[in-house]
Amino acid sequence: MKLEIIGAGLGRTGTHSLYLALNKLGYKTHHFIEIIENEDQDVDVWNHAHDHPNSPDTDWENVYARYDAAIDFPTCMFYKELMDLNPDAKVILTVRSSESWYKSICNTIFNYYFADEPPTFSKDHLGSALKMEQHCTLGGVLERDHRNIRDKALMCDLFEKHNAEVIKTVPADRLLVMNLGDGWEPLCRFLGKPIPDEKYPFSNTTESFIGKALKGTI
Repeated sequence: MKLEIIGAGLGRTGTHSLYLALNKLGYKTHHFIEIIENEDQDVDVWNHAHDHPNSPDTDWENVYARYDAAIDFPTCMFYKELMDLNPDAKVILTVRSSESWYKSICNTIFNYYFADEPPTFSKDHLGSALKMEQHCTLGGVLERDHRNIRDKALMCDLFEKHNAEVIKTVPADRLLVMNLGDGWEPLCRFLGKPIPDEKYPFSNTTESFIGKALKGTI
């Protein structure tokens, strides 16, 4: 495994657009969508990494071997370990305001947590991936109690603490903090790549996410 780029930004911070942008720049990029679409992605690797931090038995090679960039969930939860294993990798932290992030997750990826009963997951690969997401995201805050999604102050605080920890942890010369709407220029300058002659990808808005979900593609 040799990752050149590690994404520390949480989902719903423009990570799908960044996924498309990095692929356009020539990288083979890992994103949660890769787990959903590829059943050979062993979700128990991340479960093990969560339960046994810094364990030498975590088989990162198994899930990242064919990628040279990895962003979004679950990578963002393990950026420290992946940085240690890839000391030359650059880190990208995608950010947005905590309130807009909270609104977005409530409308999309964590909408089903608003049910009265905790979610149940199917036994297939997709169900295992979603259960892993619940287990590993922000210390398992929604696994402990699915109703925590209703606590806006708690969720926004966790989001802000995650971003602050990334900025504190990653050396400045290895880190790009990328805001929604920044586009090609800061990204390409950071990576030493020419700017493509096309608009920066803009995808996975709340509306398009819901549309894909209804079609069963996310």
